[in-house]
Amino acid sequence: MAADRHALLVATGHYDHPDLRLLRSPTRDAEGLAAVLQDPLIGDFEVGTVVDGRHDEVTQAIEVFFRDRRRDDLLLLHLSCHGVKNDSGELHFATADTDPRLLASTSVPAAFLHTQMSRCRARSIVLLLDCCYSGAFLPGAKGDTTVHVRDELAGHGRVVITATSRTEYAWEGRHVTAQQPEHSRFTGAVVEGLRTGEADRDGDGLIGVHDLYDHVYEELRAAGVAQRPQMWLEVERQVVVARSVRPPRQRTPEAVAPPGPVVPPDPVLQPDPGLPPGLPTPGPSSRAAAPRAAEGPVNGLARLVAVTETLSGLDSLQDPPGRARFATVLAEQLGRGVDVRGVRLREDVLVIGRAALAEDGQGLPHLLAAVELFEGRSAADALRRLLESADSPAGARERPPAAPATPTRPAGAARVPAPALPLDRLAPLADVMGTWPGLQDAPGRTHFASVLEHQLGRRIDLRGVRLREDVVTLLRAAAGAPDGLRELVRVAAVFEGAETATEFEQLIDGRP
Repeated sequence: MAADRHALLVATGHYDHPDLRLLRSPTRDAEGLAAVLQDPLIGDFEVGTVVDGRHDEVTQAIEVFFRDRRRDDLLLLHLSCHGVKNDSGELHFATADTDPRLLASTSVPAAFLHTQMSRCRARSIVLLLDCCYSGAFLPGAKGDTTVHVRDELAGHGRVVITATSRTEYAWEGRHVTAQQPEHSRFTGAVVEGLRTGEADRDGDGLIGVHDLYDHVYEELRAAGVAQRPQMWLEVERQVVVARSVRPPRQRTPEAVAPPGPVVPPDPVLQPDPGLPPGLPTPGPSSRAAAPRAAEGPVNGLARLVAVTETLSGLDSLQDPPGRARFATVLAEQLGRGVDVRGVRLREDVLVIGRAALAEDGQGLPHLLAAVELFEGRSAADALRRLLESADSPAGARERPPAAPATPTRPAGAARVPAPALPLDRLAPLADVMGTWPGLQDAPGRTHFASVLEHQLGRRIDLRGVRLREDVVTLLRAAAGAPDGLRELVRVAAVFEGAETATEFEQLIDGRP
């Protein structure tokens, strides 16, 4: 039985309570979004809408929407309304009859939405939040000026894209007044990106969630508005929102691997059952956001087998976000893109392995360094031994060089910024940070990151899934900022004590 594509659009612009000001855009935005989503040539969704519904109507519609779905169904829920936080800091979505004093009984709690998504069988759920969080900060309410969407709504099998996670409006007395009147810029960018095909950022004929988010982010930034969209995702497959009305761009000859020894081809990609009929099947390079350097012949089939088998068993590569982080680090070392799609484990590790083995295996030292960074020295040593064993029967090829050669970048290839510190310097630091008591649980790491990002002046996005992965993220954020490692030492002194911070600083400086 074919998978289905369902969308529910909840738009609330009119409110009974005087403390919730009229929002002009939700109804108009819902109409525009419904048009492109249900267009059989674009989204091909079955679309339902609830406009200016009361809380019982909206909650019932949401519960029905997530019931009786199949694993391969794609579900998209769009909410356009006021967001309100209660005295405990919990998020609620306002409906036409919401009373800010009685949120538990007159609104849609984010906890309710989280429960419905968690119970749903569908593996791919897209949540678009175009919410005015002005109402999130009622007079006398507790908490900070941030709506913690990720903590309340993100989860496995979900893509959450929000127009902002911070207040874009402010209270004047007991009423909401727009500081940035373009409340619908987010949904407007979504609609236009789908309608015109401009959201097909990589030109593969499909508009995935990455494409859509990148398009919306750039559109809002170009418009000069203060809000910055955010996205969190943890999905098992590529999530395609729509077909692009623009024809796919043809791959350039430079993107085709040159002739060489026979190597296993990229896995045959099966069409996502959640795609509407007629959508082109994405190829292995469909998520390339920039031209990739041509992959040369791999240095022997035995090496490729050793690499793919080892990488497939690493904890840090078991989910798509983990593989994306690993690929980003490796790409920085290689000086060229490593394009993982995040659909299947085996496909992604094959892409990683082939990138490292290209140009007669010159990327292997970088791969080993990345493995040591994410998994520790024992994992890197195990891979090194497998590679040496793979080389020994043939005896015709030299082992990987002890020091990485300077990577070359073909003309037209996207330049990947060089890391602030080589991986062999970061790995020992990650080993030490992994022992700090304050980083042993996800809340502790999140707290640490919030202080560090304030010091660095840049956002640090931890997933809170694995200790080593989060430690690497913290390290790379610090290493990539001016004097960032010194700021990391200062934060360590706050969380772990002066003695630990001093020892860590000595390790950074290479002092005994």
